[in-house]
Amino acid sequence: MHNSQHLFDAYSLSHVLHGVLFFGLFWLLRGRVPFAWRLVLATLIEASWEMAENSPFIINRYREGTVSLGYTGDSIFNSLGDIASFAAGFYLARLLGLWKSIAFFIAVELIMLVWMRDNLTLNVLMLLWPIKAIRDWQAAG
Repeated sequence: MHNSQHLFDAYSLSHVLHGVLFFGLFWLLRGRVPFAWRLVLATLIEASWEMAENSPFIINRYREGTVSLGYTGDSIFNSLGDIASFAAGFYLARLLGLWKSIAFFIAVELIMLVWMRDNLTLNVLMLLWPIKAIRDWQAAG
């Protein structure tokens, strides 16, 4: 499988959703912090996640707790694509506004669930609290 080795892959959609979520969180600072600085701060957090995601601890956690048994980490090229996807999601949420962003988030989560039996919600759940029944269902797909 070539996920995490190309500029964009199926999980790029999850990173778009990261951007949507972070726009919502940083929206709370809208009166005090200009948009450009909110984007920079959020992108620094996303880039920090990209570095953490490629640490031995997280790579092993993916292998142990999720269906991604052969996960070896992201290529640098893929990490750059993930950060670009994040920024696209951040901008998209700005354009869509609250309710359309929520609808977009739910739609992407459902599409990913049907398409690849994985999405941002399941990814976080399986990293934090692996559930064998979900892992078995994902592996059966």
